[in-house]
Amino acid sequence: MLAFAAPIWEWRAAHFPQAAQDLMVRSTLRFFGLLLLATAFAALMIDATRSIASKSLIVMDLEQTAAALAPVKLALLKEVVQARAHPYLYDPVLVDLLRLPTFLGLAALGLLFFRLAREPRPTIGYSSR
Repeated sequence: MLAFAAPIWEWRAAHFPQAAQDLMVRSTLRFFGLLLLATAFAALMIDATRSIASKSLIVMDLEQTAAALAPVKLALLKEVVQARAHPYLYDPVLVDLLRLPTFLGLAALGLLFFRLAREPRPTIGYSSR
């Protein structure tokens, strides 16, 4: 841990109980989940607008979106995965993930964030000993 950050973490642990810290993490995850779902809806509307304008189904996949936003990083990601990871990680896994429609990938990630932000189930009926 960084030396200058240690007093901040000690102050936070002293002034915020664990329940408050959990609530902050869950709220942050919910915020980013909602942001991703809103972005997924916007991507769906963009695809719908393009499809209506061209009178055919046009769906932008994650690879096209990533290439439009950060082409250098996408190429770097492909090179790193091919060079350093297991060979099956690139071809069946990464290629298929990049073929997903953008709205579907963003919605799945947003729903995953919402799932992570859920409160844990109460442990009623279990012994605490």
